[in-house]
Amino acid sequence: MQSESQAIHLPENGTTTHSVLTVEDDPVVRDSIAYWLEDAGFNVLQTDNGLTGLQIFREEAPDVVLLDLGIPGIEGNKLLEMMTGESPNTPVIIVSGRAEIDDAIAAFKSGAWDYITKPIVNMDMLEKTVRNCLELKSLKERVTIAESRYYNLVQSLPVVVFSLNGRLELEFMNTTSASVLGYPPEIALSEPDWLLGNVHAAERTAVQNAFANAFSNPGTPFFQEFRFQHKNGYPVQLQAKSISILPPDEETGFAGRMEGVLTDVTERAFLDKMLVQRAKLHTLGAMADEIAHEFRNPIFALGGFARRMQAKYPDIQETGIILQEAARLEQQLDRVKEYLTPVTVTVAECSLNGILKFCADMMRPKLARDRIVPQMDLCTELSPLLSDHDLLTQIGINLITNAALQMAAGEIITLRSFETPGHQHLAVSAPLHTSITLDREQMLMPFEEAGPSRGLAVAYRLAKDVGGLLSVAQEEGILTLTLSLPLPQ
Repeated sequence: MQSESQAIHLPENGTTTHSVLTVEDDPVVRDSIAYWLEDAGFNVLQTDNGLTGLQIFREEAPDVVLLDLGIPGIEGNKLLEMMTGESPNTPVIIVSGRAEIDDAIAAFKSGAWDYITKPIVNMDMLEKTVRNCLELKSLKERVTIAESRYYNLVQSLPVVVFSLNGRLELEFMNTTSASVLGYPPEIALSEPDWLLGNVHAAERTAVQNAFANAFSNPGTPFFQEFRFQHKNGYPVQLQAKSISILPPDEETGFAGRMEGVLTDVTERAFLDKMLVQRAKLHTLGAMADEIAHEFRNPIFALGGFARRMQAKYPDIQETGIILQEAARLEQQLDRVKEYLTPVTVTVAECSLNGILKFCADMMRPKLARDRIVPQMDLCTELSPLLSDHDLLTQIGINLITNAALQMAAGEIITLRSFETPGHQHLAVSAPLHTSITLDREQMLMPFEEAGPSRGLAVAYRLAKDVGGLLSVAQEEGILTLTLSLPLPQ
């Protein structure tokens, strides 16, 4: 038997009419519940068996269910599991003549929100239970919405948000990791040692110790910079900052938790290196001017004394002055030699393709502003290369910058890698808007007043420092700048 109340009333505490499904095989109890709740402003749906109750539940989606456990059709506990499984956010209140504590515990384990025993001596208590469950449901929905908004906010942040336990295992990472590090969160979270495993080998121990120290001193904000191996093969400079730190607890087995952010500061770190390099070159220029000035006086002094010596004997005391000036010249030459010493080269295995991809990523915003389109043509079978990653990166960005100087909007700049016997090559090609034959040697001469050749001179010197060769080619309106590097023997 099934009957549905058609009366619709407004509930006491709002303007929304809530529906209540009561599944009860005792008609007296069912009618009493229906009449009371209808008078309280609820829309009541009724049935006396489990099969029809499940059908109404699926078709009408009631806001609350009042369920008797001893019903025909589908056993009450089974129907409870089915309802909570299909719609866990719908409150199911057990109204049963079973007063044993084991029945109540089993019902709560199956997802019941509350448990009322029959006979119902106070309908006010039943109504209050229904309203409490609706209020709790509303609170849960608002919490879910807030959590969803927070989750979407975290996922859309331009920094990598992470949660790390005291064993240095990631427990959470937002989707920004894919764009910053090249790895989606599911890969990062699937490997226990993923974070430390991708830290640059030379810095891994220091980073591990820094994290361990942070968990030992949770009151001190954590801050650490380190190099991390991007999925594309090049290192990125990361800055890790803590938001909150919970220390491990040996008694409870809690491993500790650090929540924080990882910021990609690669561009800033690279610019810092470029500024240092530029400062060295400026210093070199200043020293060259100083040396040129200092050379004049000793030369004039030597010339004057030489003329006087023509009229005197070889053993006169003025020879001491000549020696003194010669010693001063030697000191100046030593200073020149010191400033002209090649930059420090740190040799390690690196990927020419990874460096080209990194250079393209670094230059992409500037090229986009100039509406220049980068195009990659990479050899997929390059041998391992032993060289200085940072210096090669400086050269690559230098070549891209100089090739793009005279390009027009909409044109394509091609970044290419290839290998010949004994050498690997990095080439940057761009349209050349001149019919004048370029003086290749002049373009590589250092310290021109302005123009691309000044930057190419820096790249030329760095290429020599890493044992490579920088060449300039002009053919059929295309300018190609090529860095050739020897392969390890």
